[in-house]
Amino acid sequence: MESINCLQCQEWLIPFIDNQIEDSATFNEIAFHLQDCADCRNQLEIERRTIDVVRALLVRTCCETAPTTLQERIAHQLHLIQLQQMAGYSQTEIITQYRRTEITIDGQTQIEIETSHEIRRDFPLD
Repeated sequence: MESINCLQCQEWLIPFIDNQIEDSATFNEIAFHLQDCADCRNQLEIERRTIDVVRALLVRTCCETAPTTLQERIAHQLHLIQLQQMAGYSQTEIITQYRRTEITIDGQTQIEIETSHEIRRDFPLD
């Protein structure tokens, strides 16, 4: 088995950290190289710390939810619009869009779901 060099090893560091290398021979070559090479081990630790910092930032910024008061106001406004429609006041269309963002880092998945409502009143009938 031919040994890998530092450049090849460093290209595989992120998948190695995330345990995403399916080929056991490649995984073992990287592990053996890391045992023998202090420079690559140092780079491995830098990558791990960087991933930890990014993960902490993502957890702190990506998992925020809208304030309860905002959610309540939106629900109340949607209810009023629905009542107006049932009473025949005006033509209103509510378009709800959902966007899902899924981020997996080191085996942990964070999911963010964004909801937006577009409200159009008095639009022409086709």
